[in-house]
Amino acid sequence: MAPEQTPRGRTVGRRARDASNSRPAARSEDLHLRSYAHEWAYDVAVEVVSPDGDVAFAADYYLQPGDAESVIDALPAGEYEVRATLDNDTHRTATCRIGADPDRTAVIEVGNGIVSLTEGLPTR
Repeated sequence: MAPEQTPRGRTVGRRARDASNSRPAARSEDLHLRSYAHEWAYDVAVEVVSPDGDVAFAADYYLQPGDAESVIDALPAGEYEVRATLDNDTHRTATCRIGADPDRTAVIEVGNGIVSLTEGLPTR
């Protein structure tokens, strides 16, 4: 007896796949957190403050060695003051542009007891 075969659907051609109505909405990585630690886990508190002084986003993270976290589509595009606190001790603050492009992402990196806060993900 021959095994049952499942009929395969027709592969969608390039033109149909690239139609503007078939593309998912663009998503924006607003914050990117990464631990470069090899042995220690870190607590990281993040606050994003809008130009009018309101806290637009706040969260606490527990990053194990090698962990990465992303915050996607949480903030409208704009310029914000981003505050990162490592283990309730070390603080960093930077003004970051947040938007749809990778260079408009706030990047928070931790390791060796240090927290860094920069703007823009590497594109290569």
